[in-house]
Amino acid sequence: MSANTQSIYEQTLVLRSQIGDEAAFEELLRLYAPHLLRFTRKMMDSSPHQLDDLSQEIWVAIFRGLPGLRDVTKFRPWAFRIARDRIYREYRRRKLAITPITHAELDSLPAEEELSPQLDAEALQHRLGLLPPEQREVLMLRFYEGMDYEEIARVTGCALGTVRSRIHYAKRTLKAALEKQDI
Repeated sequence: MSANTQSIYEQTLVLRSQIGDEAAFEELLRLYAPHLLRFTRKMMDSSPHQLDDLSQEIWVAIFRGLPGLRDVTKFRPWAFRIARDRIYREYRRRKLAITPITHAELDSLPAEEELSPQLDAEALQHRLGLLPPEQREVLMLRFYEGMDYEEIARVTGCALGTVRSRIHYAKRTLKAALEKQDI
């Protein structure tokens, strides 16, 4: 199925779901649940039971909010925005520390270069989990979900320049953490 055909199919599912077609909503769930679950799993350090609960909460919010979605072409960033909001609500509920990187720490990082293609996947996953949530989410959305910068801006509620900056600094931080591991 071509990208355009897939997009039209997904838009049709959204429209049908908005008017109460349960089968269409189940198909949206089948298409997007793995992506939203992966995003949630990477953003949260939780037990599988807690992830299931949070995932269900996200899908209930999507279901309830679906009739209010005006632009069906924006379903994907809208759904990820709901997931992001629920994740950050969970951070606040648990009082998880969200510690931004200071300018001094950023200045001490090496200049940005390409990451080595021979990275240990497990080490990469571990280091990704150590990034501040704001940086982790933009990398997840960009490289795991294939979103463009405009979609990421819609999901995060940030300006386009902020998204670019977060991706830049996230790459630098990740690279520095991986290089420190090699020492």
